[in-house]
Amino acid sequence: MPYFFRDGRKLQFSDTRGQGEPLLLLHGLGSRGSDWQPQIASLASEFRILTLDFPGHGESAPAAGLVTMEVLAADVLALLDHLAVDRAHVAGLSLGGMVTLQLVASHPHRLRTVTVINSGPGMKSGRWRLWLLIALRALLIRSCGLTALAKRIAPKLFPNPAQQALREEFLQSIAVADRGTYLKILRAIGRFNVWPGIAGSSVPALILSADRDYTPIAYKAAYTAAMGNAQLTVIENSGHASPMDAPDQCNLNIRTFLRTHTAKEGAVIAQVTAN
Repeated sequence: MPYFFRDGRKLQFSDTRGQGEPLLLLHGLGSRGSDWQPQIASLASEFRILTLDFPGHGESAPAAGLVTMEVLAADVLALLDHLAVDRAHVAGLSLGGMVTLQLVASHPHRLRTVTVINSGPGMKSGRWRLWLLIALRALLIRSCGLTALAKRIAPKLFPNPAQQALREEFLQSIAVADRGTYLKILRAIGRFNVWPGIAGSSVPALILSADRDYTPIAYKAAYTAAMGNAQLTVIENSGHASPMDAPDQCNLNIRTFLRTHTAKEGAVIAQVTAN
């Protein structure tokens, strides 16, 4: 897989080099870019699909120094600059969705559309519950390692006995993650809050929420309403890892959304040119 360097750190990415508009897929915490394979296989005929392994994930080097969503968003922008991509469609799951919303808040001019899957802009209230969860996870990681955490998470992500292959894929992804970077990103999630930055955003946004996600649909509905150009769609019979446990629903929603906005932009350009 190709890679580039940012501030001396090696970051791995993939690029289908297709003829369509660029669509960058951002994975969740403990995952990696290759976990988007169901989306790549489905959407690569229409879009140039890019993935990025966040620091300490997949084949990317561990994070150096403090990690924030701004730092991770800067890695995304560095990839787009490396590939000479001025603007891209960006879709993110969980952690990737947070980074996507950070881009909406700080660099909307680099975005054509965004798709946020089972994620959000941070907690406006009840932050102590999030910090408690983070503290418990950090304690487990420090005492028993990432594999022990993964073995607890995997059955919750994929509870169906028929999802054994998905559980194994998740365990393989988290097995190569860097423990120190994982802990740094956990702390970044605890600090994250871009509600003010996304309010009234004009970036077209598709918010996908599984009906069995960790956070309620009402939470996603609240920030969807706060954004200026967003729509919420619920994915049924799905948990937190919707792109993997409900790929057909995810792919259909993403494709329909991107086709609509690509067509609209093309029609506007054609009308301006004709005039």
